[in-house]
Amino acid sequence: MIKAILFDFDGVIRQWDESDLWTFESDANVERGTVFEVAFSKELHQPLTRGELKWDEWRKQTEQRLVATHGNLIRPIVKRFFEFEGRIDDDMVTLIEQLPSELLLGILTNNHDKFEDYLARVGLEKHFDKVVNTHRVGVAKPDPESYLTALNYLGVQPSECLFIDDVLTNVEGAESIGLKSHLFENQTGLISFLKKFDIKLISDRK
Repeated sequence: MIKAILFDFDGVIRQWDESDLWTFESDANVERGTVFEVAFSKELHQPLTRGELKWDEWRKQTEQRLVATHGNLIRPIVKRFFEFEGRIDDDMVTLIEQLPSELLLGILTNNHDKFEDYLARVGLEKHFDKVVNTHRVGVAKPDPESYLTALNYLGVQPSECLFIDDVLTNVEGAESIGLKSHLFENQTGLISFLKKFDIKLISDRK
């Protein structure tokens, strides 16, 4: 019996329109994807999501590396990049609100030390019973320990929980410990996945 659903955040609930990021760079005649490539490099982003690097230091090191290769003209672009917060998918929030009330809902996100403040600021924390930020627990997806930690916080077994993520390696990591998982692409696919476990949205119940 399914008792809980564990959601990834970025790419599922919050979306990042890459065209917005690209405009920051094109305005300064910088090759598209330059800032993203440095900020989300393994050397910087993985320590961030494991709690080994704070957000402020992540931003600082990203800027230092980019200035070293592109000069001071890139500083305003880096500033705009780190001020950009993506957008909450309101349709996904509505879907989450329509899930049966008896289900426990959680977030498992590879994120940073400012994430919880952001979640509270946009008013989303109230929708979830547990929020597991890998920055706080020291181990990130797809490490099996990250999923086990989230399950422990929710108080459920792998067989009792569904996992939703938009990254294949994270889905595979979840499946390796017995979580029934879905590679998120759109809401239609997610709803079909939920129906396999007889989970229907409140609005669809008759």
